[in-house]
Amino acid sequence: MRTLHTERMVLEPVDAKNARDLWGVLNAPDLRKYQDIPRVRAEEFERQVRARPKLMRANATGRFEWLLRAGTPLAPVGWISLRIGDRAPRIGEVGYSLIMEARSHGYASEALQAVIDEAFGEVELDEVQACIVPENVASRRVLDRTGFREERMLGGGAVIRGHHVDVLLFSVSRAEWSRARSAGASGVMHG
Repeated sequence: MRTLHTERMVLEPVDAKNARDLWGVLNAPDLRKYQDIPRVRAEEFERQVRARPKLMRANATGRFEWLLRAGTPLAPVGWISLRIGDRAPRIGEVGYSLIMEARSHGYASEALQAVIDEAFGEVELDEVQACIVPENVASRRVLDRTGFREERMLGGGAVIRGHHVDVLLFSVSRAEWSRARSAGASGVMHG
């Protein structure tokens, strides 16, 4: 994995060196409203991070995650992940979240565009999906702004705080993304 740079942010691959920074973000009290984020000790989280794949390339599978840093000086404001499964290695699923203070600044859309560029460019995926709970209006706006289309409702498609909840499945294909990108520059630089 490589570091991604956008106009206002650095997307830093999560590894053993910055796992505690991400662990701190994941423990922000407001992140669990729409997501099932496991509660584990910092040491266990670091162990999980060390076990993740290190190289993101064509035919790679696993969970790839970036710590989002923004501001002056750069500080952790959230995370974004791309999961690629063994059963459907040409389809990835993104997830993301920002701490409360970083919301409503366009950071999620900016980070999502960078990761989608990486997914279709470096990993050569055919499709990227995202799932959100219907009441997460802010995340729906992020997906709409970045070219995703609503596919369908998945009844009981996720578990949040121990309860099965319905989720909306969104997706964007490589062809759709390419058409959108050719209409305007992505603004993503690779470091």
